[in-house]
Amino acid sequence: RAWMYWVRIHPFTQYARLINTITDWAVVPLRTILPTGNKIDSASLLMAFICAAVELLLMMSVSGFGFADGLLLRLPVVALLMTVKWALSLATWVCIFQAILSWINPMQPVMPVLNTLLAPLLDPIRRFMPRTGMIDFSPLVLILILQVLQIALASLMPF
Repeated sequence: RAWMYWVRIHPFTQYARLINTITDWAVVPLRTILPTGNKIDSASLLMAFICAAVELLLMMSVSGFGFADGLLLRLPVVALLMTVKWALSLATWVCIFQAILSWINPMQPVMPVLNTLLAPLLDPIRRFMPRTGMIDFSPLVLILILQVLQIALASLMPF
């Protein structure tokens, strides 16, 4: 939801309405506390952070790992890292879905939304890559970059 807000996807497209309908119960109450900025949907980002913190607390309570190790004190930092990990995973899967869909049926109604979501990530890569005809290797490069970032992030996570 925050990603759609950042790239300015029109809120009345059917895909934006679907995401908004699914997440309104959690984000709308936070909007009364946190106003939305120019390009940042702080309520959606805070809700993702809260979800990551709750998941970490549930994982720690089930496994028992972390309470004795002082992980509870580092919970905000680890929750932030987990939120970034989720964002990187989401970007990877959206890129894979967009690449596969562009090969199978590039005229799908969801393609403009996927192109809008990925344009801020793919355009800088396309500027540096040489033209190779009809094959666009920028999604592959983006997936590699996202995977390297996920591996680096995983080394910072305590578990």
